[in-house]
Formats: sequence, C-alpha cells, structure tokens
Amino acid sequence: MNNFVTKHGISFPNISDNSGRIFAKFGVPTQPAWVFITQNGDTTIHLGALNQVSLEVELQQLNES
Repeated sequence: MNNFVTKHGISFPNISDNSGRIFAKFGVPTQPAWVFITQNGDTTIHLGALNQVSLEVELQQLNES
C-alpha cells in the first residue's frame, strides 16, 4: 500500500487495516474503498475507485455538511 501511495503522490491520510477491524466497522468488504466522514460522524462509503471529478464531488459535499 505504501508503494502505491508514494507512486501516485497521494497526499491525504490512508490507513492499513491488517486486522480488518476498521473495514468491518464501516462495512468495507474490499479495496479500493473510500469512507467519507463528516464532522458530526455521518459516513458515506464508496466501494471502488474514484476518478478526480467524483472525488471532488464527495469532498465538496463534506465541506457543505
């Protein structure tokens, strides 16, 4: 995972969940997956890859909440 993050210049926080505990908490069965968490703790889960436009939409929605 670290090699992927470095190779693609990803600058936002990423986690490694070797135990699967965090994945289970959010119902994430596979990778790639995205869990967007608002300041009040609401979550939106997206399974699969996101292109730049889709990621920007999700981040904008977080900023509005």
